[in-house]
Amino acid sequence: EVVIGMAHRGRLNVLTNVMGKPFTAVFSEFQGIPSTGEDVLGSGDVKYHLGTSSDRDFDGNVIHLSLTANPSHLEAVNPVVIGKVRAKQVQRDDFESEQVMPILLHGDAAMAGQGIVAETLMISDLPGYRVGGTIHIVINNQIGFTTRPQFSRSGPYPTDVAKMLSAPIFHVNGDDPEAVVHVARIATEFRQTFKKDVVIDMFCYRRFGHNEGDEPAFTQPIMYKTIKSHETTRMQYAARLIGEGVLSEPEAQTMVDEFNAYLEEAFAATKSYKPGKADYLKGAWRDLKVASGDARRGKTAITAKQAQALGLALTTVPEGFHLNPKLVRQMDSKKDMFKSGKDFDWGTAETLAYASLVEEGYPVRLSGQDCGRGTFSHRHAILYDQETEDKYLPLQNIKPDQAKFEVHDSPLSEFAVLGFEYGFSLAEPNTLAIWEAQFGDFANGAQVIFDQFLSSGEHKWLRMSGLTVMLPHGYEGQGPEHSS
Repeated sequence: EVVIGMAHRGRLNVLTNVMGKPFTAVFSEFQGIPSTGEDVLGSGDVKYHLGTSSDRDFDGNVIHLSLTANPSHLEAVNPVVIGKVRAKQVQRDDFESEQVMPILLHGDAAMAGQGIVAETLMISDLPGYRVGGTIHIVINNQIGFTTRPQFSRSGPYPTDVAKMLSAPIFHVNGDDPEAVVHVARIATEFRQTFKKDVVIDMFCYRRFGHNEGDEPAFTQPIMYKTIKSHETTRMQYAARLIGEGVLSEPEAQTMVDEFNAYLEEAFAATKSYKPGKADYLKGAWRDLKVASGDARRGKTAITAKQAQALGLALTTVPEGFHLNPKLVRQMDSKKDMFKSGKDFDWGTAETLAYASLVEEGYPVRLSGQDCGRGTFSHRHAILYDQETEDKYLPLQNIKPDQAKFEVHDSPLSEFAVLGFEYGFSLAEPNTLAIWEAQFGDFANGAQVIFDQFLSSGEHKWLRMSGLTVMLPHGYEGQGPEHSS
């Protein structure tokens, strides 16, 4: 399985020729026909942002391809893709990261300029976030909208940021298809062998403007005079194959004519085209349905007897485990809460909720800065032996056949980590996925994820997320960013 993330450049090509989306569907969207049927409400999005998925057969090997929907905010989709891949690997028990792989396509200016690129690279080999390496492909057009490379980065290459991982970087001529295929094969073998990120920097150019209405000669007249007289990659490759005797000129022209005729047929078919049923509540979401009325609340209560049993597991540590003296007092206090059924504090109630879920078979994933202990020393999901620093997690020891509980102290990043958890939640609806800010006011470090994905993703792309976000705060009087 391959999960792809990319921006708008070349996306229609990827949608049709890689993902197998019908040309007729793309043409109809250009004529204003919605990409989904009338049975689904939603705002939709431009053609260059829509995702899709398909099963492709390559020489008898069926591979599931998934192109992730994304906003115009360049590179913001990167951690979302990585989170989706992690969830799919968990579902498949793909502990060696051999069955699901991410591919990210970048623009040269965005690769160098957007901080989320560095954040996503930084989490790539951390225990809670690693996916066994990503293949990065930079479409190096040597321009960013109107901005030249000497104004868009300080280093010689847009891929210099990947040196932080000591990742291999292949610089290849985009006008040489066989060289591109060669480095793509090496990159794939490297990723599958060493489970690390790898980068392909494909030197090429943007033949037209930044978009349909753009005039590039306003700002790069000499560059675009050169591009105008430069033969396309297809023309160069055809001439090479003809020169090598692989193809004849008539055969090469026949290929072009047949493909153009195929496109004309697909365009003519838009007159009778009707979009299929919306790709909604499919895959891992197929057993879920939209609830209304009181059913939306669900049934979440547990019995007093269950609470007592869970409380015992949550307040018991292994024999010989050297608990911090302050935590011994906390544990005694928690035991009293479970005995009396009174005076539960937030930390205990929260932990009890998680325990009840994993006992019922629902996994819980908690991620965020310092969330193992909790910013306010209120959680202590991970206990440390004071003499050996061995860890003990009560929530992983509720009962032998419980669901998975995982808690990850994240790096000091909001944007990439929230994006990762959002991506995880897209692919895994049956896990309680939680992102916790260190302090609530720091959440706006990930504002793009809140605005472009979490709050609007379902409306734009018909993609639901059950991600839970926690924004804890301190007492009054701690000053800006630290007080409720």
